Amino acid sequence: MSAVKAEGLSGRPGRNMNLPPPWRKLLLTVHVATAVSVLGTDLVLLVLGISSVRGADPQTIYPAAHLVATWLLAPLAIVALGTGVLLGLLTQWGLLRYWWVTIKLALTAILTSVILFVLVPRLGVAADAATALDPRPFTDAERLPLMVAPAAGVTLLILIVVLAIYKPPWRLRSRPNRRHELG
Repeated sequence: MSAVKAEGLSGRPGRNMNLPPPWRKLLLTVHVATAVSVLGTDLVLLVLGISSVRGADPQTIYPAAHLVATWLLAPLAIVALGTGVLLGLLTQWGLLRYWWVTIKLALTAILTSVILFVLVPRLGVAADAATALDPRPFTDAERLPLMVAPAAGVTLLILIVVLAIYKPPWRLRSRPNRRHELG
């Protein structure tokens, strides 16, 4: 059984961390399953958003979207981010060694933050407004973000998938280029 060399945040070789292949495969399986689930859940939100823009009843759409975002999307995004960080730390890819890993990490962290701190709270407000005792009609401008946000999320998630599959070999520089320094 071979040991997999871990890389620290700097992308430089760190101490050897043994992550046996069965554990690496399990971690990778959980990561891929949750990442695919995030994409699928975001597609569900996109369908709800399109339905909303096309005039579906906000009393149905917004509570459903809030439930999906709160109970599915947010936890899945957290697990996908966490398992991705662990894979970066416990495998040869590192977190900041290759551009594709760093871009995936940044996009996943941004998307997770937007889900937790923007999308879920705003959907909660919209769901409360839609189910109030005397709900007011939602304008087209109020309905549009429920379609645009998941569309942007799906687009970025597909970019993340492309990066994971193609793994461009570009490396981040581990030290500054000394040719451009004055001296």
